Amino acid sequence: MTVLRCRLILLICLSVLALYVSGCGKKCDANDSEKFMYDNSSCKAEEAILPADTSANYYIYISSGFPTATGVGTVTRWDKYGEFLNIIHDFSTNPGFMPQAVAFQNLTGLTEMLFLSFNGTNGLVDIADTDGVNFTNYFQNNTALAAGTKRMVTTTDGGLLVTRTAAVERFNSAKQRVGAPKYATTGACTVALGTAAIQVMLSGVEYVVVSNAQVTPANKVSLFNGSTGACISGVAPTGPATTMWPVDMDYDPTTNKLFVLYYPFTAATTNAQIWSFDVTASAINNGTLLYNDIYGDIAVISATPAALSSSINFHRTADESFVLVGTSNNSVMKFSYSGTALTKLGTTPLIYQSIFARSISNIAILDE
Repeated sequence: MTVLRCRLILLICLSVLALYVSGCGKKCDANDSEKFMYDNSSCKAEEAILPADTSANYYIYISSGFPTATGVGTVTRWDKYGEFLNIIHDFSTNPGFMPQAVAFQNLTGLTEMLFLSFNGTNGLVDIADTDGVNFTNYFQNNTALAAGTKRMVTTTDGGLLVTRTAAVERFNSAKQRVGAPKYATTGACTVALGTAAIQVMLSGVEYVVVSNAQVTPANKVSLFNGSTGACISGVAPTGPATTMWPVDMDYDPTTNKLFVLYYPFTAATTNAQIWSFDVTASAINNGTLLYNDIYGDIAVISATPAALSSSINFHRTADESFVLVGTSNNSVMKFSYSGTALTKLGTTPLIYQSIFARSISNIAILDE
């Protein structure tokens, strides 16, 4: 009896063990309720399902080649987590030209990508699909796209604004030059060393804002009538120190906020800073310091600000409002925007310096 009893107990134990193993060995599936019947904590821990990332998706495009950097200039694409995806265009196929800016337009129902490049003398604009396919020349104008060709943005009428030395050039949707140039130093407005231009629409009226990187009092952010080119206001907005130079800008049409990236002049002891301003039909004012770069993440000043790579891009999704900054340290930093301040996300850059992220001339973002 003793032997039989032991065999019976052993058989029962082996059967229980088999059931236990078969239960924990199964992969839990939220759609199969039978697989959740095993009440075992270790099994549940193994079978926990991580929630999917449902936040809005977007792609980050970086042009590397500011202003005429040595080596190969590229436009590359990255995911929202800062992971490299692919090269959109390698400018070694355009000998001597370096990418200065990228922008997106949709004139035919298809979003296309525009590339502004510069060879030290002249600029040209190319066009391609957003994955870089079908890359071809869009237009070239050696008179308008001349010395210092630097930034490019699209306008609501299908045209372009291109910033260069002493002017902001305008092109219509037919790629024709408008004005000679359209926006230049006039009245109190100064664009002698323009660094960026932005179109602003207020109650259906167009304005153009231009930043200028020169020693005070010419370190201005000027407001032009977009239609006529007349100067409305040309001042260094109240807030930033007179030793700060505006090197790039972006605009949020939802709040009418202008975001301006400032670098200090070489001899200055202040840090790079990001300010926001209100844009009205008559002025650019109400400056708010959003971020003070006391740790040198954005810029280590070793030359005049206009000679350092820089880029700022404000973007809003259904989940977040943020700013990306292309730094003179050849990295991309991400900052969350609360409406009154910018907060650096993490202790490290979103995108580190590499052969695909260096001498950053521009950052663009495209929602999926």
